[in-house]
Amino acid sequence: MTLSEDQLLWLEPTLDDLGDLTESPSEYASRVQRLLPNFPEQVLIQWFLEHDGVIDEHAGLDYQNLRFKLAQFGPEELGLPCLAEHEIITQYRDHFLRGVHSPQMNRLANYMRVNRTWPVPPLIFDNPDGRFVASWGLKYSRPFDLLEGHHRMALLYAFGLHTEGSHSVWLVQKDPAHNPAFKQTPSEAA
Repeated sequence: MTLSEDQLLWLEPTLDDLGDLTESPSEYASRVQRLLPNFPEQVLIQWFLEHDGVIDEHAGLDYQNLRFKLAQFGPEELGLPCLAEHEIITQYRDHFLRGVHSPQMNRLANYMRVNRTWPVPPLIFDNPDGRFVASWGLKYSRPFDLLEGHHRMALLYAFGLHTEGSHSVWLVQKDPAHNPAFKQTPSEAA
């Protein structure tokens, strides 16, 4: 069941008259988890709280039927064109390599130079059959689509870290009960 417009509005962070948050990140996550208990706190904070407009943009994914698991992506997955050649990622990467830096990119770059990975796993939608379409009409890429973490991914490619080991990601999947194309392994079904 897709969330109603009122429910989607309720997921938005509460702001005061000056546009400042009126709840802490953990208070926000706790409130929203009443409607979306399937979302880990970290995912709610990094995706919905930190990015304006994404709640409506991705509502067609049917939030109540998503599941999240931490996974490791190595050179094989990170080398796929759907990620390595993603238009926004390459744009941010190229800006960074040309010396166009923002405070956000500088903080991330400093962290990633030292730690050789990102500080928070990005959100990657598992779309193996390519059948999911954004609520505003754009087809999600196949077999993966980056939902959140464009700056982190851009820096990973800029530093060549995509070829070094594996990196944690939040793999976002449709619940198997609501996605007949998704096949569980016997260990996941148990």
